[in-house]
Order: sequence, then structure tokens, then C-alpha cells
Amino acid sequence: MIFPTLNLALSQRRYNEMEASGEFAPAGLTSAQQQLRERVLKEIGLYSDRIKQSAVGFYDIVVGHALYKILSTEGMNIRTAADDGFWRFLSLKLLPDLVKSRWDNGSAVRFWKGRSRIWLRAMWWTIHLTWQGTEEKTKSVLETATTDTVMQLIERPGRAGFRIELTRALFAERSIRKISQSQFRAIMKLNTAKVLVIEPSCHEGGVKGYVRTLFIEIGCFDTTTAATTEA
Repeated sequence: MIFPTLNLALSQRRYNEMEASGEFAPAGLTSAQQQLRERVLKEIGLYSDRIKQSAVGFYDIVVGHALYKILSTEGMNIRTAADDGFWRFLSLKLLPDLVKSRWDNGSAVRFWKGRSRIWLRAMWWTIHLTWQGTEEKTKSVLETATTDTVMQLIERPGRAGFRIELTRALFAERSIRKISQSQFRAIMKLNTAKVLVIEPSCHEGGVKGYVRTLFIEIGCFDTTTAATTEA
């Protein structure tokens, strides 16, 4: 599938038109794009249409997994995923009603204006950056993730972009620790400072050893060790 993009000027025009009319509906889709839209909505549905609305954090993860799975079958690669123009097209032309159902205030940053806060982009990257090899394992490490947890990840790409091995290790370690949201924010801040002077892969124990040290420094409890000790 060819992945179209939308530039900033056209994105602003499209968003303003939808906001003025109050109609956040798809437009100008090819037959292939319409089929893609139908696949996504069949998988997850609009947030406002769910009979029993789930917590928004849970819904966000469901959306992320659906996009990750469906777009991969369409041949999407990292180069496309890194192109904000593609996410603007997805948000404003293909699935504007889906975005609107989740963000009822229609905030422009969730559609096109704020790079790290374009909702569909953030959800896809959340899954990619925390991927543990299978969907089930990834769901497990994201089980206690909140919207704030996701933003802590997406909004801290670093100077050279996202370090995928590192972010996956961070979330794998987080899943076995007794950790508060404030502690996780502290870990992400500590990591942002440390990677400027330390190469995680050169740390004792490699990336996993580096990540373990971050959690220990912040004082996070290892639940697996506790279970072994109690036994």
C-alpha cells in the first residue's frame, strides 16, 4: 500500500474545515484507503460507540495494538512511522472520527499540530517502543500503563531519536517492579540525563544492567525477588 502524507498547511486547512462544520468525517479516500479504514474500525470501533466504555488508558493501548498489527500487514516500515505527514493524513483524512471520539474537545494537537501528541502516532509508537516479541507479552508490560506513562515515553526521544532496545528494556523492568507513576517519571528523567554521558550497551550487564541500575537508584522494589524470598 502507498502511504500518503499531508503537509502542515493542508492539515491546518482540513482541521479548520472540520472544526467549523462540526463534522469530523473521512474524505477523499481511495478504495484501498477505505478498506484500511474499515479494517481499523472493525478491530476497535469508536470510543463513543463502546457499550461499556473502558478506561481511556486501556482504550489507547487497544488502539495502538490494532494500528501496529494492521499497518504492519500493509507493509508500513519505520521510515513511514517516522513521517509526521503520514500520521496527519491518518488523523485528518482516514480516521478523524476515531480521533474525535477519543478527544471530544477536538484539540488540534491530537490531530496534527503537536508532533509527539498526535494521538494515532503516539499510540503506534507506544507499542513499537515497548514491544516484547508478542502482542500478549506487550499487553502484559503495558497493563498498568496510564496516559501519563505513555507521554513520559513518547515525549522523551533523546537527541538521536528513540532508543528502541532501551525503551523496551525499561518497560520490561517496570513490569516486575512495584513502582509509582512519580517514580517512573523520575526514572525517565534520570535516564535522559545519564544517556548523555553513559552508553547503556557498555554498562555492566549491558542495556538490561543499565536499566536495572536506574530502577535501583530510584528505589523501586523488585516484586520477583520478593516473591522468591517469601517462598
